[in-house]
Amino acid sequence: MRLRSGLAAKEETQRQRGAMTWTITNLVIEIIAGIIGAHAISAVAKEHSFGPIGHSIAGAIGGAFSGYFLQTLVATVVDSTGQVRQDADTVTQWLLQGFAGFAAGAILTMAVGFTKHSIDEHRLGKS
Repeated sequence: MRLRSGLAAKEETQRQRGAMTWTITNLVIEIIAGIIGAHAISAVAKEHSFGPIGHSIAGAIGGAFSGYFLQTLVATVVDSTGQVRQDADTVTQWLLQGFAGFAAGAILTMAVGFTKHSIDEHRLGKS
């Protein structure tokens, strides 16, 4: 009988479950997609705009948080029978990571835009 190290046992358990592993590539994909999402939402909601550099920073932060904390959850796909599948191919995982980063960047950018807009209105005395 051969004893395995903790890391080898963890990797084998993840392979058995079909769980996606956390990668830097997916983090970079989500950061870039977050920046794109931030600029896309700022083009739609111009009244909540706060500059291209601010959009890029907010989108990158949103994509980074999504990529760091939600990366393994994003790859979870439920099929029509209700079975959870995590064995998607690489291209599908990249697309899912891109969509998640895009959404996270857009959401954080709008949150910052709404906050800035309400602070500016409050300073001007508008209710």
